[in-house]
Amino acid sequence: MTSEQSGRHQPIRTCVGCREPSTRSVLVRVVLESAAVAVVDEAKRAPGRGAWLHPSQACLDLALRRRALGRALRTTGPLSMEAVEEWFARSLSAGAQKRDESGLEADGHPMSTQR
Repeated sequence: MTSEQSGRHQPIRTCVGCREPSTRSVLVRVVLESAAVAVVDEAKRAPGRGAWLHPSQACLDLALRRRALGRALRTTGPLSMEAVEEWFARSLSAGAQKRDESGLEADGHPMSTQR
């Protein structure tokens, strides 16, 4: 169902890692906690400028390699990404564990015939 069919507008944001647009609900928001410390804004409501990432290690790695988070957050100097990297590690390991237990088929759909 598209946003036109549901009658609700779905905000679109661009992942700073892969540069692909996605709905806001799919992406993770990263904000500055202090001048040089980036954290994940789980509620997606913290004040200030934010950067959006897909919840995948590949997008985080691309963003770090290209220094896209610092540019998106408009900060100069070194940026501590420890809290963001820890959040991604925790979240991805929990997601993999949940997927193993969910009963979903290989393509992610519970009623799929693909294995």
